[in-house]
Amino acid sequence: MQAGHALASIPRSTAGLCLALSLPLGLYLPGALWSLPAAAAAGLEAHFISVGQADATLIRCPDSQSYLLIDSADTRYPESSQRFRAYIQKEFEGKPKSIAVAVASHPHADHIGSMQWVLENFTVQTYVDNGEKFDSAMWARLDKVRKKQVKQGKLRYINGKQVRTAKIEYCPDAGVSLEIFVPWAFQSLSDSNDRSVVVRLTHRNVSFLFVGDAHDHAENVMLTQLDEGLRKKLDVQVLKVGHHGSDTSSTARFVMAVSPEIAIISSGEKGVGTNVRYKHPRFSTLDTYSIWFSNLDKGNSPPKHPQNGTIWAFDAARKTWRQHDRPRGLWLTTQDGTVVVQSDGNTLNVVLR
Repeated sequence: MQAGHALASIPRSTAGLCLALSLPLGLYLPGALWSLPAAAAAGLEAHFISVGQADATLIRCPDSQSYLLIDSADTRYPESSQRFRAYIQKEFEGKPKSIAVAVASHPHADHIGSMQWVLENFTVQTYVDNGEKFDSAMWARLDKVRKKQVKQGKLRYINGKQVRTAKIEYCPDAGVSLEIFVPWAFQSLSDSNDRSVVVRLTHRNVSFLFVGDAHDHAENVMLTQLDEGLRKKLDVQVLKVGHHGSDTSSTARFVMAVSPEIAIISSGEKGVGTNVRYKHPRFSTLDTYSIWFSNLDKGNSPPKHPQNGTIWAFDAARKTWRQHDRPRGLWLTTQDGTVVVQSDGNTLNVVLR
């Protein structure tokens, strides 16, 4: 296990984590301070789309009409952009092609691969990025479209670095709140990954955290430079694991602060496309989550994955791919396909698609 990832003990209360199987396709997580009646309206859905070595998450508001998009797959990993576009088009069949908020966490190709296509084919009301000027043709084309739509009055633009932290209106009538904060606006960070826009989404009593590709430097800023109120907001039920499960991210301190009940990794397959180079996820990172979820096991068990087994992960210390026992609360688009986390504002359910 690499330095910075060791978890000796995790001082977390497991009260309220009574977890039980719900439906054959999903998992039921209470957590919760109260229960919704059986006849409650449709809840929020976060679709962690299977796009290989890339990120793309589509969140549907409980009103079934308002959408939030975070990142948009890659153009280099085999079929990544095709999968993303097909999934989005199917989701919007018979509905207005309107996205309330689109967030480009940072300007790397595996996060903005289809964002220009989104702006040109959907009505996007608010667009958020990290404010970084990036030296790539893909980013330049995207930024040109973004500027044109802003000038035409079609698009509201939020520069993440300039605002540092902001609450963005998204689906408030359904009890949903959306907030962003940008670590490099609080402290100078040179790596584009560390400059990721961090998104916190809350649906009543359930919260999600999306950290883009934030490395340990940005994680440290979040743990030490944010004010107390923002630091407390790092504690959520659902974590989109940083940087595709790389060992640059998911330090023990950060995982403990977030204290997830569900964690999702979006990464490519072993030896395929761009993952030949990146080699995600990393073995030491899975060690960190294994220890975290095993500590939750000491109380009431976290969700047991329906396909328990092993995960291919790259062991940087040994410089080889190895199979790692699957942590019980961890889901991977590589093996599971698209992971849909559903919330009624009090409970969570995981469905695979």
